[in-house]
Amino acid sequence: MSDRVSLAYRKKGDEDFASVHVATVEPFAGASHRALTAGATDGDGDGAGGAGATALAPDATPTGTKNGAAAFLNKVAAAGDAAATDAAVHPAFETTRLSNRGFDDDEAHWKSRFFSDNPLVGGIFQGDGRPSDAASLLGAAQSARYLLLGENHDNPDHHRLQADIVSDLAKESNDMALVFEMIPQHLNGVVADFGTKSDMSLDLDTLGDKLAWSQRGWPDFSMYRPLFEAAKSEGLPVSGGDLDPAVVSSMARNGLSALPPEERKRLSLDDAVKPENLAELMDEIRDAHCGLMPSSALAAMADAQQARDRSLAAAMIDAAKTGDKAVLIAGAGHVRKDRGVPSIIERKDTDGHTLSVRMMEVAGQDSKPADYGLKADQPAPYDFTIFTPRASVDDPCEALRTRTETEKAEKAGIAAN
Repeated sequence: MSDRVSLAYRKKGDEDFASVHVATVEPFAGASHRALTAGATDGDGDGAGGAGATALAPDATPTGTKNGAAAFLNKVAAAGDAAATDAAVHPAFETTRLSNRGFDDDEAHWKSRFFSDNPLVGGIFQGDGRPSDAASLLGAAQSARYLLLGENHDNPDHHRLQADIVSDLAKESNDMALVFEMIPQHLNGVVADFGTKSDMSLDLDTLGDKLAWSQRGWPDFSMYRPLFEAAKSEGLPVSGGDLDPAVVSSMARNGLSALPPEERKRLSLDDAVKPENLAELMDEIRDAHCGLMPSSALAAMADAQQARDRSLAAAMIDAAKTGDKAVLIAGAGHVRKDRGVPSIIERKDTDGHTLSVRMMEVAGQDSKPADYGLKADQPAPYDFTIFTPRASVDDPCEALRTRTETEKAEKAGIAAN
């Protein structure tokens, strides 16, 4: 028979099949099955009918028949024609927004509640503000040796998007590893079974406790669990990239002198830092502490931040030595291309291409990329930005001011006694 359906099929490690032929005892009847493609997709990438939706065509065939082999194969043929026409170059699954295909169908697209109606939400943009899409982001990520996924730590959607990207890349990568800012190096033994034959025995229900996740001040482990689930299911090695907390605390008080000379050399901390980068970093630290940090403490805290960036960069380079890709999960500040981990990696591994992706919460109704620093004349220090709703509208400085005032009062009381 002349009617057939050709479906592309490929798994990791497989060669592409040329086609799959489906035959039926009943030939297609009536008008061309191409007429059934109307309404199968709307081309905008949103919702079940958007680009990338693989829903079959409407139930009715041109003859009005709703059941039987011919009706079903008309649906399949219509979907196949739509896919062949619309997605021969870019597979439809990859052209949808990450937020529309990365989340389960039985739950809301976004867990974060604030400003989800902002038109930027779910959009992907390049650093200069030009709109992009999931296919472009994933294509660039596949060609990068080092992928850095920046986040707001307390936004659950950022971790879900990270897990979605990681899962996609793992299916195309021969050997990929994850590095977490949230795991200090001394806890690497806890995650040593990831990526080994023993990884299926890993108990994710107890992993957060074993990593002392909450005790070390990170948001609830459940937010990060999708990433560890992806690592387990895809067989990805996991390692920690941060310095030990005691070392960071000591550096935040005493600067580089808190580290022994050999550690400073390993992390290249004696290299000169551009004055403008150091000034920007100190300004960010001041803002992050709501202006409550004494100016005299900013330099030491900047030293600690730079040491952490260099530690994360060293962990990424180590992770990529035995594989074809390393992925960093870290705060957005760490993945800045101008003075964060990517700039350090590129100095250490001149042949290793980096790609920096920032997850960014929208702010109220600001609805233009330029409102968030994505401008053609002064691009943001990230290759891609993915916009999401905001997890909270609480003022973090209010709680910090209250705590600071309480500590001052307690110290004054102790001194008086």
